[in-house]
Amino acid sequence: MRSGNGRHRRPRQAPAIIVAAGVTGAGLAIPLFGAAGAQAAQTATWDHVAECESGGMWSANEGNGFYGGLQLTLDMWKKYGGTEYAPRPDLASRSQQISVAEAILGDRGPDAWPSCALGAGLTDGGGAPDVDPGSTATPD
Repeated sequence: MRSGNGRHRRPRQAPAIIVAAGVTGAGLAIPLFGAAGAQAAQTATWDHVAECESGGMWSANEGNGFYGGLQLTLDMWKKYGGTEYAPRPDLASRSQQISVAEAILGDRGPDAWPSCALGAGLTDGGGAPDVDPGSTATPD
């Protein structure tokens, strides 16, 4: 007879030193975002966009050419640096998808999500979201 409840522990995604380095680097980069006038949205706003786009499923892949919670195309994912995290948006974490979406928002504005931006409250400008996308690809 086995002990436990049959669930596996979630593996650690990165050693603490890498996470600390990423947090430190992010702390240094945040003032640069303000200086450049970057556009950003709060994570709750991105959750609303994802709810509208994919029913809130960050791993959505319906076979229609749009992937992840924010329904990004592969071209958008590649153009805005998403392949640093995963081959497709649906294979990336929520934070990684939001990080790429921030780059898209900064370049294209909320019109990149024409059906959902207005209803979700996605607008030009705003504060930087509180996400840490990490820097390693997610396992297959």
